[in-house]
Amino acid sequence: MRSSIRSRRSDRKALGLVLTLALGTPFPTVAAQSETPGVSAEEQARERFTEGNLAYDLGEFDRALKAFSEAYRLKPLPAFLFNVAQCHRQLNNPSRAAFFYRRYLALSPDEPGNADVVRDLIAEMDGRARVQEEQRRERERFARDRELQRAREQAALAEARASQAKLAATPTAAPQRNGASEALSMQVPEASVKTEEAAPRPWSRRWYVWAGAGAVALVAGGAVWLATAPNPRDTTLGTVGR
Repeated sequence: MRSSIRSRRSDRKALGLVLTLALGTPFPTVAAQSETPGVSAEEQARERFTEGNLAYDLGEFDRALKAFSEAYRLKPLPAFLFNVAQCHRQLNNPSRAAFFYRRYLALSPDEPGNADVVRDLIAEMDGRARVQEEQRRERERFARDRELQRAREQAALAEARASQAKLAATPTAAPQRNGASEALSMQVPEASVKTEEAAPRPWSRRWYVWAGAGAVALVAGGAVWLATAPNPRDTTLGTVGR
């Protein structure tokens, strides 16, 4: 609030100062040349001054800055520098505003009546300039960090792609052939077993042939024993006591 009050006061004092110039205060003799033939530099300076004030009142500070600067080139009066400083302040150019405020005080032949207000404005503009510089450095630091992070992400992505390409280039056909051979070798015994089971066995390996042969041998042996053995007992004798 205090800053805005000082700003309005400085605007009124600046306007009063340049109005005295426009309302008849004689301009000092200067070496500036008139831009328009037949029109004096003083008259052109007054026109630029009027144009600058009108643009300032309308909030067209770029246009006002240009008009006041041209007026100062035609008639280098310190009051125009104050108006230039005011335009820079409105355009949020605190460093430039402080510069022109200082030039206004330095080039004034006598200390102007608004010198204290101008000094306050200089201090305010210096503070704003420091804040802007800190913000600028913060933006640059953020931009550098973002670029560094982006470079790291790109490097990681490139490394991942290189790893994928390396894996894709590794031969995989040989292990598959080896696996097929192992599976085939494991299946061969099963095929052999099935082949053996399907083939007919020879007659000498069949169990019933040997069982029949044993029975024949047993019968033959019994016949021989009966032919050579003594007469058996009478199987009808009953018990031993009898």
